Amino acid sequence: MIARAALAAVTLGMVVLAMVALVLTHSAALRAAGRAAGCDETCLKGFMDAYLQALQRHDPSSLPLATHYRYTENGAVLSLGSEGLWVTFNRYGPYRHDVYDPTTGGVATYVNLMENHELPFPDLLAVRLKIVNHAIAEIETVVDRHARSAWNLPPKDPSWMATMERDEPAATRISREALRRGALGYLRSVAFHDAALAPYAESCIRLEDGNVTAFGPHDTPPVPIGRQPTAVPGEAPRPNMLGIGCGKQLDYLEYSFITGYEDARFPIIDVKRQLVFAIFDFMRRGNVESWTYRGHRFAMPEGMREPNEILNTEIFKFVNGKISRVEAVFEGPQAYKRGTGWPGGTPAESLPAGK
Repeated sequence: MIARAALAAVTLGMVVLAMVALVLTHSAALRAAGRAAGCDETCLKGFMDAYLQALQRHDPSSLPLATHYRYTENGAVLSLGSEGLWVTFNRYGPYRHDVYDPTTGGVATYVNLMENHELPFPDLLAVRLKIVNHAIAEIETVVDRHARSAWNLPPKDPSWMATMERDEPAATRISREALRRGALGYLRSVAFHDAALAPYAESCIRLEDGNVTAFGPHDTPPVPIGRQPTAVPGEAPRPNMLGIGCGKQLDYLEYSFITGYEDARFPIIDVKRQLVFAIFDFMRRGNVESWTYRGHRFAMPEGMREPNEILNTEIFKFVNGKISRVEAVFEGPQAYKRGTGWPGGTPAESLPAGK
């Protein structure tokens, strides 16, 4: 009887422990779900609204900041509210493009703006926020100052924003990890000058700081085509890099001055809209002085022939699993291997590293 009672007690204890473990597991799952679902797109937009309004007032005191938060402008850690754009901001322009990731608590935006009153050209600003427990834990900003093409945004062609903001059909969506790999493939394809490393669509349009730098053979540029590189005395006419898509441009080797990348991160991935927001540095070793196409040699512009980097933020839009639209706001050149100010991303790759 004693043995039977002891066995029953042990069995009951095991049941209780199993129930406790089940409750704890369920509670942990609920907490995790709460963190993931605690700030949806509307909530994330509200945080970005608050940030942009505070910047406009030159006063961050109303922002719900985490106890330990981090703020950078163009890769440098600054004091929020008393330095950089917080001092010189004047007014916003007509453009704003938000991207959201409730899974990670990430939200980013592109806006155009005026800085001070006397500067002749507007700026383009990229802002990334990370929301943790309904507080702003990370603020990363990249400002392209004096962006001549900033007033091209928003594009007069409404199809650009319609494509960027639409939900893609569930049947054609690729997974979160596949989106990340595709965006990383873009970086690798540019660094290694090999279009096969990224899933490019034939219809691929790229806007860089408001200027169209690529579109496909059947695409209509969504913004006016800006100034193209002028001919260099003694050189053959430069090939037309427009109208051939994003991938085929790499065959021309005109971008071979880009020799690697560093600190690559993909903090915002929107599976529903098939968007990826990436931040990284494109590296220039400075030793690529020219490029050759069809037997003709072309000199690289002077700024590409010295060691430096470009601090990039880019939004990639995937359609049917392929990169179809790219929008970039970047700043530079900056010191070679200075980094983004947020290290810990994908390790740098520089030629002649393997593919």
